[in-house]
Amino acid sequence: MRNLLDFVVKYAYFILFILLEVLCLVLFFSSNPFQRYGFASSANVVTGAIAEKWAGVVQYMNLSEENEALKKENADLRNRLEAYRRSSIPVLGKKGFEYIPASVISATTNREKNTITVNAGSNAGIENEMGVIGRDGVVGIVSSVSDKYAVIMPIIHPDARISVKLAENGYFGSLSWNGRDVRVATFSEVPGYVDVRIGDEIVTSGFSAIFPEGIPVGYVKSFEKDLSTDFYTIDVELYTDFHNIKYVYVIRNNNKEELKASDDKAQKKK
Repeated sequence: MRNLLDFVVKYAYFILFILLEVLCLVLFFSSNPFQRYGFASSANVVTGAIAEKWAGVVQYMNLSEENEALKKENADLRNRLEAYRRSSIPVLGKKGFEYIPASVISATTNREKNTITVNAGSNAGIENEMGVIGRDGVVGIVSSVSDKYAVIMPIIHPDARISVKLAENGYFGSLSWNGRDVRVATFSEVPGYVDVRIGDEIVTSGFSAIFPEGIPVGYVKSFEKDLSTDFYTIDVELYTDFHNIKYVYVIRNNNKEELKASDDKAQKKK
């Protein structure tokens, strides 16, 4: 208490000056509407700017939660779309494809055999040989699963093979990776008489139990015809950027076992 009194006594004139300044400002703004409005406007600008910056900080801190919510919402929308497709096409029956959201926790792009690991596994319903897509298109195929995690063999893996087709005319073939450019894959087995043009879109064929038909893969970057076989070798610019992949959707085909049983039955008849 004594220290406080000593401080007040020591700086009495300065404290008095500050109080008088405050009193003058109060009287000035209270008696002059124009200055009062200008002061209030300036104060609003300052507080508004502070509030905007703070909102930005809060939004940044909540990004992970928002991304998680968006990921689940996208999966739900895909499932709703698939349900509508099944109801519109009776031959598909009550079963079809389902989409399971997952986040990428690790990925490689500079190895001979690249992999992607996601934070969802058998507990979420994921199994081996399920197709995987991302925001922009096909990502790869599930190669191994644990309770909480799954490893994906991406398109940019030398052992990956995906059945694809030209969206324009439906001619199909096989997509593989040549091991060089992570943005380019090779589309082969297309006959030389087919009309192929640079920019033509490549999509999944739907001829396997892994991917639905029509999932985007990429577009024709370049092509050449092998005169000895009369088949094209087509370079496909992939839609998926494997350097910047954060979320994926694993595709469950509820008809897979039935299709497999039918194929086995057909093979036995041969």
